[in-house]
Amino acid sequence: MLKLNRPIWLSLMALALTVLLVACGGGQTAAPAAAPTQAPAPKATEAPKPAPTTAPTQAPAPKATEAPKATEAPKAAATTAPTTAAATGKPLKIGLLSDTSGSLAIYGPMLENGFKLGLEYATQGTNQVAGRPIEVIIKDTASKPETATSQARELIEKDGVDLLVGVPSSGAALAVAEIAKSNKKIYIAEPAASPDLTGKSFNEYVFRTSRTSVQDALTMGAALTKMGKKFVQVAPDYAFGYGSAAGFYAVVKGNGGSFVVNDNAEKSGAIYIPQDTTDFTPYLQQVLDSKAEVLIVTWAGAGFVPLFQQMQQLGIFKAMTVATGMGDNKTLASGYKEAIGSVGVSVYHYVLPKNPVNDWLVKRHQELFKSPPDLFTAGGFAAAQMVVEGIKKTNGDTTADKLIPVFEGLEFQSPKGTFKIRKSDHVALQPLYLVKLTNVSDPDYKFFDLVQELKPDDTAPPCALDGTYKSRCQ
Repeated sequence: MLKLNRPIWLSLMALALTVLLVACGGGQTAAPAAAPTQAPAPKATEAPKPAPTTAPTQAPAPKATEAPKATEAPKAAATTAPTTAAATGKPLKIGLLSDTSGSLAIYGPMLENGFKLGLEYATQGTNQVAGRPIEVIIKDTASKPETATSQARELIEKDGVDLLVGVPSSGAALAVAEIAKSNKKIYIAEPAASPDLTGKSFNEYVFRTSRTSVQDALTMGAALTKMGKKFVQVAPDYAFGYGSAAGFYAVVKGNGGSFVVNDNAEKSGAIYIPQDTTDFTPYLQQVLDSKAEVLIVTWAGAGFVPLFQQMQQLGIFKAMTVATGMGDNKTLASGYKEAIGSVGVSVYHYVLPKNPVNDWLVKRHQELFKSPPDLFTAGGFAAAQMVVEGIKKTNGDTTADKLIPVFEGLEFQSPKGTFKIRKSDHVALQPLYLVKLTNVSDPDYKFFDLVQELKPDDTAPPCALDGTYKSRCQ
């Protein structure tokens, strides 16, 4: 089992990417993440509705060790899912905050598709729980906190949702967390990775199925300092970048590495770049001038393409080792040819987990979308499972007073394996994967060999609650 040092953590905030070890100089180099050449991810309006109206109502719940049979394919998309005729209770309304038009829009369909299939699996195709038919109302946050805030309010005040789920952007997720608190509504964060959601900005109404950037950094901490001792980072100049940089700064320093630029707690050894940058040359020149041995790159969204192209043009991959993220299937296929042979971390890839739940997800996703599940599909699936499992235990009661003690300490079997919701801070402990990239040409995106699966407790981050909640960590 991988042994990881765990230094005292700085306050973090990020939708951090997982880390890819790209050996440069004498080894493999990383290719720029070019624009996908294959079919784009489905738009929100193309996502199927969850569970069909003709699904059986008496089917027994599946055991944790076996997957249920696939039900009839859902009909094509709308933003509000139909309910099941057999359910007689008050509809259970879920507000799903997605992203189909913002800087992280590639992740929205993954979340939506995973959530719909998770409901289908968890309810055995009935689309009901505790006698309540399930209705999902989807909103596009466009990666903007202000939009997420207004839509979360609308979901609660106008649409009357019982709880909230989402969103890809960590900044948007932190904004939604405040709305959840003020309205005493449960909010399950997915796939936003900011540790602040379950750290310094914690409130008791917020849970998560997404992993945090701290878990990513812990996974790769020991490996990073084997790549070199002198580091520099580039990260976007907003909350996501700050938290990710802080996480890797703490891990690298805790494992004996140093930063050659901005080596202090405020800057976290990073060069920060505005999110809307298209010409990265001035910033990348600073990277070259630093004479670092290892460059850690944190980024998200479409900006990856020009960033990596310009890194290659300026010779950064020849000058130093680069560590960055294992992306979605199509980005890997189109942009990682020269990274073959590299070893890194994956949050989820459909070939990695070996369990009946993942088998069901892969089969059902292929049936409906003619492609395998992607980077954040399993996370959306797990969020749906968590909702259903919790409401089963409360016998349909969605009030926070009933759901909070049920969700705290909840364990369930997801497509990734065992999820554990830590009682103290609501962090989702979950498996992560060290993988070797073997190819980028397989038509079914079978790109990886598994090096090691890290169990939930292997990368459990320190409890980082502050202020009035700090005592919960004890």
